[in-house]
Amino acid sequence: MFEDTAHREQPYTVRLEGNDLSIRDLMEVRFTFLRLLEQRIGAPTHVVKCYRAWANQLESGSGALTQAQVALARAWREAWDHATEQTAPLLSNPRTTEFQFELLR
Repeated sequence: MFEDTAHREQPYTVRLEGNDLSIRDLMEVRFTFLRLLEQRIGAPTHVVKCYRAWANQLESGSGALTQAQVALARAWREAWDHATEQTAPLLSNPRTTEFQFELLR
C-alpha cells in the first residue's frame, strides 16, 4: 500500500505534541501520518517544496507568491488536513495531541 521509506533519510519529520502519548502514537500513528502526507503530495523533495511555499504564504501572504507557489501551498494544506483527519482518531488522546512538521536540514 505505502512505499517502504523506513531506510531512506528524510529531510523532515512529524512530531507529536501532547500529553500521555503512547508508543503506538509515537511510532505507528506518526508513521501513518507521514505516509498519508507523502501519498497526497509525492516524493520528499516535493513535500519540502509544498511546505516551504505554505510557510512563505503564512509569512508574506498570498499576494507575494507566484501562482505556482500558491498551488504548492494549497497542496500542502490539503494534504496536511487529510492526514490529520485520517490519523487523529487513531491517537490515544486526539483532543490534546497535535502533529508538528519539522524540517531536519
